Amino acid sequence: MNPLEIREYAPEDYNNVKTLWLKAGLVLSHSDTEKELHRVLPLNPQLFLVAEMNNRLIGTVLGTFDGRRGYVHHLAVIPEFQKKGIGTALLDELENRYKKLNVVKIHLFIETFNAGVESYYEKKGWSRRDDLIMMSKTLRSHSDD
Repeated sequence: MNPLEIREYAPEDYNNVKTLWLKAGLVLSHSDTEKELHRVLPLNPQLFLVAEMNNRLIGTVLGTFDGRRGYVHHLAVIPEFQKKGIGTALLDELENRYKKLNVVKIHLFIETFNAGVESYYEKKGWSRRDDLIMMSKTLRSHSDD
């Protein structure tokens, strides 16, 4: 078996990334379309990472940085490779890249249906915040494209 390779996402990876996200059980939204991801990609290309083994895409994490805070989106590994350190390797690499950018704090969001992963993040040094209420507002829908 070839070693794990972590590299930056390339636009031609989109279909494999989307398939991976769906296999891993992520719920995708309008923000996850090829058009939307490639629109945001130039802002932080070094923070969107994929993991490959034997030329097969097996994991991904999408990082973003707004100039103040870093965000972790869609850390996912295909089921047959979960619990083998792939997600941890991706998260560690992303955190190292945030450190190089001198980011003070990074955030991530866990959807309630996936709350079981909270203990994984706690083991990695993340802490739950109960002092915030997250709210969202949709400014654009699929029909606006």
